Amino acid sequence: MKRRRFLQLSAVGGTIATIGLSPTPSRANSTTTETNFELTIAPANAEMIDGTMVYTLQYFHGFDNPSPEMRVREGKQITVTVTNNDSQPHGFIIRGVAGSYIHTMQPGQTGTTTFTAPNGGTYLYLDHYKGQLNRLMGLHGAFIVEPEGDGKTPAGSETPYSVADHNPQLQALFDAFGNHPRFPGDRWRAGDLRREKLWIFSQVDPTLNERVAAGELVDPASIPDNFLPRYFTINGLSGFDTANHHLEDGNAAHDGRAGRIMPSGKQGEPCLLRCINAGLATHACHIHGNHCFELARSDYKFRTEISSNIYEHDTWELLPLQRAELLLPFERPPDIPLDRWPPVEEPFPLRYVMHCHFELSQTAGGGNYPQGAVTHWQMTDPL
Repeated sequence: MKRRRFLQLSAVGGTIATIGLSPTPSRANSTTTETNFELTIAPANAEMIDGTMVYTLQYFHGFDNPSPEMRVREGKQITVTVTNNDSQPHGFIIRGVAGSYIHTMQPGQTGTTTFTAPNGGTYLYLDHYKGQLNRLMGLHGAFIVEPEGDGKTPAGSETPYSVADHNPQLQALFDAFGNHPRFPGDRWRAGDLRREKLWIFSQVDPTLNERVAAGELVDPASIPDNFLPRYFTINGLSGFDTANHHLEDGNAAHDGRAGRIMPSGKQGEPCLLRCINAGLATHACHIHGNHCFELARSDYKFRTEISSNIYEHDTWELLPLQRAELLLPFERPPDIPLDRWPPVEEPFPLRYVMHCHFELSQTAGGGNYPQGAVTHWQMTDPL
């Protein structure tokens, strides 16, 4: 059974329309880059995991694509145009990307910025106006930069990073996939959304959203001491909704925002996890079945730091506004002995949970675990 997900889009001075959620980005299994983006800021009501409708603000690309994922190529000239259709002022910036700032736009105004796409990696765009307020209301999204030439190592392995940012440890890891006894199978493949997932964590305090919906001018400085999140989301979804993934003709079909969340593949098909914390609470992402290799993390100045000592994690921290990229290797789960692989009593697909070890995110809003920031990954077949 699938729950019906929808937003109600409210245009300034207009009526409320109900719209379905289209895939984000609007493509199935391959990536494409663009150079021009036109966004619209507008209010919308979003359905939470327990059926509650909450007032939000969203960047829209088109009519039915909230929080659009913007994907570009390193070194290209990028133009972003934003129109403010809300009744309050708003802005735009991509953290860590020079020249991406758009000054505050009054209601009805449009702003534009043109800049050069930085080195390959994952970045967060948001509304800078009034600090964390509008970001918590939903005005945030992912800006993804693909490296020139797919960031290939000297051995020809594709990576998510610009060659200028490579180090021997990073190159050795990506070269090992498909070429090492521990990692039989395939290399990581750029440009394939089945091998890359996006986890944007955030939180919703309905009381704060209600105050904004009522037209109250909320002081951003008052939010940290009064913020009581009830819903903890990944890509705007939580609980069962994050695992809405189905198969069509044997290929992975990505159903809306949930399709960008849940990794699914065969043994030996490593998957990149692009993790962003757009909220105000710290998250601790805990994954079962495999350990993940931490490839990169943003520092306090929003710069991306590529790991030169690549650790394996079953839990990794995400502070507010922090970004991290990890690789899920899709290797044989280590608790299954080699002489018992593939298993005969446990049928494929093998499914393993990913949930936040920040306990509040699992128990608040919607009842008991797993109604918070939780999803799973699945191994569909052995090598």
